[in-house]
Amino acid sequence: MKFVIGDETDQALTTTLVHELVLCKDSFERFSHFAEMNIMGRRDKVLKIKCHDAYANFLHHLYEFYVSCIKRDRRNTKNIDNEKLNKIFNNEAKKLLKNRINAIENGYAPSWENEISVYKIEVPDEFGTQFRKIRNRTAHASIHRSVPGTELSLADFYHKYHLLIWLLYYSAQELWTIKDVEAHDWKAIEEFDLAIHG
Repeated sequence: MKFVIGDETDQALTTTLVHELVLCKDSFERFSHFAEMNIMGRRDKVLKIKCHDAYANFLHHLYEFYVSCIKRDRRNTKNIDNEKLNKIFNNEAKKLLKNRINAIENGYAPSWENEISVYKIEVPDEFGTQFRKIRNRTAHASIHRSVPGTELSLADFYHKYHLLIWLLYYSAQELWTIKDVEAHDWKAIEEFDLAIHG
């Protein structure tokens, strides 16, 4: 369905975008917390499960956030062909790497920025495809989630693509994080709250 920026459909899509980013941030913060506990020596099974789940949820919400952004940019809520989405994700990752390099080279990168060599990498052609696949695999009950070697695992995805994922997340945070969650109109979430409140 086509829409105009500012109309009812756009407002609903904007709420969806913000909601996905709130959930994405929450999942990333949980992942960071569990990963830190793991690094500090806590390696029990429950923590491992929670850490895996938090990262999988983070990827799921980040992917959905970007798909909603793409739909909003196109001003059309119609589903987008997977091949087109794969290319869009690849191009976005390339753009974000280029922006980091430019900021470092031109002296306006923050003081905490990585060395330029971190960003002088090629975005693998399969990045967008693998992002979609890992999001699907971790969102559904599938044996591929549990059987090593059947497809790209979450661990392999993390090792190969986490820098690109982090750049997508950081960029999203800069552009879409809302300052006052309480003041935002959450529409169906508010309705659900009333339903359980009684």
